[in-house]
Amino acid sequence: MRVSHLMLLVLITAVAIAVSREPAGRAAMIVFLTGLGVVTLALVALMTLFQTVGSLGEARGLAECCEALVATSLVLVLGAASVSGWLAAGLWILFEFA
Repeated sequence: MRVSHLMLLVLITAVAIAVSREPAGRAAMIVFLTGLGVVTLALVALMTLFQTVGSLGEARGLAECCEALVATSLVLVLGAASVSGWLAAGLWILFEFA
């Protein structure tokens, strides 16, 4: 980590603390971080889904096809659960503390 990275981190932290003093700023910060987390988790889930669908296309036998189908369904379930959980946690924090 360079000194410029450290200065940027301190600046971002100072702005976040200054914004979170007011209830509206606190709510905006919670919504922004929740949205950022949802977008990140959804992007990771979508990229993993593309990878598992690709392995379904490359399957040679019945066992590999079943394995790819199980992996695809597992990615769909875990991706949806993680995005929903993050969104629910953000909403709970928003309504509880803001």
